[in-house]
Amino acid sequence: MKKIVFIFAVTASLISCKKTTEALTLLGQWEVESYILDGNDQTTLFKATYENYLLTFYASKNFVETYTVLGVNNTSAGPWIMTNNGNDFELTNQADNVKRYFNIIELNPSSATISEDSGTKEYNLRKL
Repeated sequence: MKKIVFIFAVTASLISCKKTTEALTLLGQWEVESYILDGNDQTTLFKATYENYLLTFYASKNFVETYTVLGVNNTSAGPWIMTNNGNDFELTNQADNVKRYFNIIELNPSSATISEDSGTKEYNLRKL
């Protein structure tokens, strides 16, 4: 019985560590290196449309997304949470309560690949 309790405690600890590690790795400021839409590279169009795009994750569990479209500065901000055992995250825009859901394909200290809209949009990010 003690073995079962010990194995359960170790497993729970490892799962908890993964969540914490993923969340800590996500913290910071990110820019889009490439953007794929429906399997097609649309990086040039994305960068021309969303000039100076930055997505920042704070330890306070808030995010700020900034970019310029046609000379107009835009900002979205609000809370973010990790979901699905640290495999996904959710952004909620505080202005209109719209939620966006992202799947983490790969997450490293200096780069990430995430997808949105059931994988139709894929972003390769670089941490600044």
